[in-house]
Amino acid sequence: MTRALVAPRIATGLRRFGRLPRVDDTDLQRQKRIGCRFVGGGIIAFTLAMTPVAIQHAELAATWWTPVSLLLVAVPTCLLVWSTFLPRPRLLETLVFACAAGYLLATLLWFPAWRGVPDEEARWAVWLLQFPSVPSFALVVVLRVREAWINVVVATFAVHIANQVARFGEIRPLDLLSAPLSIALAGVFIAIAIATARNVRVLDERQAEVMEITESLAAQTAHEAERARFAAIIHDRVIASLLAVTPGPSDPRLREQASSALRELDRRADTPTDMTGDELVDRAVETAASVSDEIRLSVSGDRTAGFPTEVVAAITDAAGEAMRNWQRHAGGDARCEVAVEMDDGTVTIIVSDDGVGFDPETVDPRRFGIASGIGERMAALPGASAEIRSSPGAGTVVRLNWNRP
Repeated sequence: MTRALVAPRIATGLRRFGRLPRVDDTDLQRQKRIGCRFVGGGIIAFTLAMTPVAIQHAELAATWWTPVSLLLVAVPTCLLVWSTFLPRPRLLETLVFACAAGYLLATLLWFPAWRGVPDEEARWAVWLLQFPSVPSFALVVVLRVREAWINVVVATFAVHIANQVARFGEIRPLDLLSAPLSIALAGVFIAIAIATARNVRVLDERQAEVMEITESLAAQTAHEAERARFAAIIHDRVIASLLAVTPGPSDPRLREQASSALRELDRRADTPTDMTGDELVDRAVETAASVSDEIRLSVSGDRTAGFPTEVVAAITDAAGEAMRNWQRHAGGDARCEVAVEMDDGTVTIIVSDDGVGFDPETVDPRRFGIASGIGERMAALPGASAEIRSSPGAGTVVRLNWNRP
């Protein structure tokens, strides 16, 4: 099991015991929390901006109405915004309904509080006129769409009627046309909010399916990677050892090569420990010795640097394949040199020979030694690269490089 899959499961287990704060489980819950915070902040901003207007026209209604209306709007909204900052928001939907109800109640209370004296010069005689649709946005965020439409229609008409009564002492049907226009404008934003909420809900519903597919693909990829690793070991180590068997006394070097192949087959591909530069050098020396005593190996750089086990395995195995290619194809008089260069987060192995060389363009791309033994092995390693330079009569240079991503 990879660390990417283990970490979320550990975190979930710790939350069950209360050791970690609980957070949003889904994108939909995150949308609700952030959306309510945004809408609540908008209501608070409108309330603060209209407070001077409310105070200016306070004489149109009973003295109790202005402070009560401000409290009915501000208190549930502040509680709503505060709730969104909790690790797990509580009573979010209840507080959204409280915001919508507080606005509507404050508007309806204006009618019994009105002193009966109109003021035609007061454009915003009822300070609530500026934002009747905003609480409906919060209802959409918590997926109460029907209630949002009902609220925006009722609240908009109620506040427009109250404002007309406060200004003219009567309802003027022509001036009341501003109410449906406000509803239509708010409807555009409500429709956008509805589409967004539904899309997020659909994504959440498909998340489990996507996770299942992802886990299946990850398992399949890991399986294929393990098969490729075994295929490379069989080609690089097992078959090479079998081909090297000849009649006569046993070669100690061949025994070590066979033992190394068995150890590599037993090694788990997901070994989590890192290896030092010294261990990388030891493995490179072991690989070179298993091929030929004539290979000259040089080392430079920081041998105390650490490298992931899979990096050490891949780059030394690829280097081993390059050495075996030298032994098989470069010619009897060809010499082979291996240079290992290390630094913190970087390792380079250069395998060069002065043999007969070859034309890379004419090599069958399916040839296992180059394609899989070197190319695919390095390509499968994040941050790794392989470069092969050769030409007939000019030898071959294989440069293997890894940089920590």
